[in-house]
Amino acid sequence: MDADTALRLALARPESMAERTAAEWAPLLAAARESALPGTLWHLADDAGLADGLPEPVASQLWGAALIAEHRSQALVWELHRLENGLLSRMSPGVALKGAAYLAAGLPNARGRLANDIDLLFPHNEVERAEKLLFFEGWSGTHHNIYDQRYYREWMHELPPLVHQNRGTTLDLHHNILPETFRGHLDAARLRQQSQALPEPFRFRILCPAHLVLHAIVHLFSETEWDRGLRDLYDIHVLLGHFGARDGDAFWEHFVVEAEALNIAWMAERALWTANRLLLTEVPPESVKRLARARAGIALRGPGRWAFVHGLHTRAGSITPRRDALARGMLFLRGHWLKMPAGLLARHLFHKAFLAEKPETATAQPQPEQHG
Repeated sequence: MDADTALRLALARPESMAERTAAEWAPLLAAARESALPGTLWHLADDAGLADGLPEPVASQLWGAALIAEHRSQALVWELHRLENGLLSRMSPGVALKGAAYLAAGLPNARGRLANDIDLLFPHNEVERAEKLLFFEGWSGTHHNIYDQRYYREWMHELPPLVHQNRGTTLDLHHNILPETFRGHLDAARLRQQSQALPEPFRFRILCPAHLVLHAIVHLFSETEWDRGLRDLYDIHVLLGHFGARDGDAFWEHFVVEAEALNIAWMAERALWTANRLLLTEVPPESVKRLARARAGIALRGPGRWAFVHGLHTRAGSITPRRDALARGMLFLRGHWLKMPAGLLARHLFHKAFLAEKPETATAQPQPEQHG
C-alpha cells in the first residue's frame, strides 16, 4: 500500500494503523509530516488503543508532534485572551475563525492540529478600526509596499497580516471569508448574524456549525496552494461527522440551505464528493443531490474531480507524481481564476512576475495561504 493511501486510511479508520509494517511507517510518516498531521495521528492512535503497540520510533515522533501542537495551542489560547481583554474589548466581539475557532470551541479536529496564527472576523466598516487599536498593543503591519496594500485592502477579504513585535504571533483581520473580487458574492453579514458565543471565559464568538464547515470548504476549495490540503480536508471530514452525529438531520438541512444562500453550493458539492472519496466521509445522499442542482457556471467549473484527488496527494507518499504535479498546477490556476476577474488577474500576475520585489531584496512576509 502506498503511503498516501495508508495515511488517508489512518485518518478515516484509525485502527488500520495496527496493520502497518515497519517498512510502511517511514513513508507514511513523511507524508504525514508534509501534511502537518503527525500530532493528529497520535491522538487517533491513542483513541483507538493503539498507542502502546506502535513501533517505538513511530510512537516517539507522533507523541512529540502532539506535544508541540499542545504547546502551540496553549500559546494561542493565551494570545486569544490577551486580544479579547485588550483594546478590542471596546468593539463588538470579533468572530474567531479556523484553527483558533476549533481550539476555543473544543472541537475534535483541534487535537494535535498545528495552528499557525489567529484569524478574526469583523464587519467591513470596523476591521480597520480593529487594526488601529492593535497598533497600540504592539502589533505591526506587513506588506508595506503600495501594491500589496492595495491588493489586500481593495481586493482581498482580509487586511495585511499583523505580527506582534515581541511575541512574533501572526494575526489576520478578516471582513469576509472570500475575496471582494471573487467570482460570486458571499454575504459576510450572514456569517456574523448567525455566529454563536464561545464558552466562558472567551468573549469572541464562533461561526455556527454549518458556517464552520462551509468556511473550511471555502478555505480549501478556493485555494491556490494545496500543499497541506489533506489537513484541511480532514477538518471538513471531522466537522461533518461531529455536527452530523450531534445534530442529525437539522445540521444537514441548515448546511445545504446556507451553502445555497451563500452562493457556494457548487463548491460544497465538490468538497463532499472529495471527502467521501478520500476519507470515506458519510454524507446523506439527499444533501448531495440538493447541492448538485446548483451547477457552477462555465467560469467556475475548472478542472475535473480527478484534479482534487491528485492535488491532495503528498509529494512524499504519492505513486503518481506527474499527474499530481499537473493537478496542482491546474488547481493553482483555478484558485487565481476564482479569486479575480480575468483583466485584474492578468495585471496582478504581470505585476508579481515582473514588477514585484524579488525574494532576495524583499523582507519575508507571512503568506495567507499558509495560515490557519
